[in-house]
Amino acid sequence: MTTSTQVPLVCQLPFPYDMLKDIPDEDLPTDKADFWYAVSCELMAMIRCASKARQPSMTLANYRKAGSQYIWEFWVNDLVIPQKDEYNWHSQNTSQWQYAGAILVQDGRVSTHH
Repeated sequence: MTTSTQVPLVCQLPFPYDMLKDIPDEDLPTDKADFWYAVSCELMAMIRCASKARQPSMTLANYRKAGSQYIWEFWVNDLVIPQKDEYNWHSQNTSQWQYAGAILVQDGRVSTHH
């Protein structure tokens, strides 16, 4: 019999109810189903990616506002990869990233960026 050691998944996700509750009505997605579809697609991609990591950490951050944009950033890290001095233009350390991007709402439209 083979014994495998499972490493627990570190997971940080906002409560779905909280993801849109503080956004003014005029800034909400025109079709909320588009937003929830984007969230579900990204969560599935994150889970697939995390399942391949040796020590996965998965984060979907609550939104931040940048001008007229509402941005929910997400990423999957593999924590066994040593951290290096690798930063993107948002000052995020990307050395452990396996998958990353953002869901964006602007002018009622929903888009995803990787």
